[in-house]
Amino acid sequence: MFTRIRLIGAVAALITAVVVGWHSAPPAPNPARSVDLRSTAAPMETTMKSPIVATTDPSPFDPCKDMPLGALQGLGLAFTPPEYEDGLRCHLDAGNYQMAVEPIIWRTYEKSLPPDALETTIGGHRAATYWVVKPTYHNSYWFFSCMVAFKTSYGVLQQALYYSAVYSNPEVDCPSTNLQRANDLIPYYKF
Repeated sequence: MFTRIRLIGAVAALITAVVVGWHSAPPAPNPARSVDLRSTAAPMETTMKSPIVATTDPSPFDPCKDMPLGALQGLGLAFTPPEYEDGLRCHLDAGNYQMAVEPIIWRTYEKSLPPDALETTIGGHRAATYWVVKPTYHNSYWFFSCMVAFKTSYGVLQQALYYSAVYSNPEVDCPSTNLQRANDLIPYYKF
């Protein structure tokens, strides 16, 4: 019984494959029609109805280039020279803590804030402060970090401060130090 059912199923599958293959076969080439391949040096035209205009500046603010080194040294943020990390992210070294300043054009200020962010005004600009990795008495994290995020015309400007609970001497009060650095650096930021 099972053998007959398997035999009928195999024959039906074979017939289906032949019919589908026959219907989907490519048409035979037409020898009467030829193809001419030509090349010109003329540039390709765009399908746009108007010229393409850049609407977003990909680097509205370059922290490593736009903030003066003398000002960073005066604030103690140039223990090592400022250096680029990823994209426009600029790494600043203060010895016992590190900072990163990064303009972000692909995300809005509102989308950047976590639910526990505290909104404020710094130097007349809308900003928010929040912990990224918050220290607690029962964890064993080696690094802690907090953020100040500014609302800008191009998106958001993030200023992150991070330090080691093991190696930072003296220990850093992350939110207040980051807020103080935001007040110090605001004249050099572009909004």
